[in-house]
Amino acid sequence: MLLFSALLAAQGQTQPSTNDDVGKTAAPEAAFKVGNGVSAPVVKYGPEPEYSEEARAAAYDGTCVLSLVVGVDGRPRDIKVARPAGMGLDEKAIEAIRTWKFEPGHKDGKPVNVQMNVEITFSSYGGEDTKISKLQKKANSGDAKAELELSKIFFQGKDVPKDEVQGLDRLQRAANRGLARAQFLMGEHAYARGSSSADYVTAYMWYDIARKSGYRRSDKMLKALASKMSPEQLSEARTRAQNWVNTNH
Repeated sequence: MLLFSALLAAQGQTQPSTNDDVGKTAAPEAAFKVGNGVSAPVVKYGPEPEYSEEARAAAYDGTCVLSLVVGVDGRPRDIKVARPAGMGLDEKAIEAIRTWKFEPGHKDGKPVNVQMNVEITFSSYGGEDTKISKLQKKANSGDAKAELELSKIFFQGKDVPKDEVQGLDRLQRAANRGLARAQFLMGEHAYARGSSSADYVTAYMWYDIARKSGYRRSDKMLKALASKMSPEQLSEARTRAQNWVNTNH
């Protein structure tokens, strides 16, 4: 049975193509990135894509990333494959996305076009009534706690093959959706990876984000990390934390 999840991510400001994947419109205006007064589009109607017969026969799991523009009417256009999954799954994803409807992004109280990516994960684990399937459906609806629970399942290999890449992906989704504990755990993961400056900057960033979300244990870790980092590294980490965008907003 197909398990499906979609992760929405706003992208940088761009001039969208005049090619319209969902009907013809007048020449489209520029699309904006989320942040600086621009809110992210929110899915109002998002039916799941079908699993391709080719992928089903091969028990193949995959993730594709689609690039698109959500217009002021809440409809997707300029849909393109940014990262393919293969095995016919990309085509199935596009078919489904063409039917989606969004609450459009807003700027200064008015709807605007927003350029964004939609990451769609196809997984063949379990059936409709399994725990992981139910968590998957909650995660697909934007439930950060369900994403965190799925992360634990994949990290531990409980009921599914152990998959640290999938576990980290789920953890980051929960963190990006504003769950403080997941943000703290992202910091822990980066801190545990090693002692490189990049790891420290990433760890400090996530600990700082978790602190701002009210996770008190972050204070101790921030102090410990600060003693190991240069002023330049601290500045970079704090800037990244300040510019971080909650994908639930």
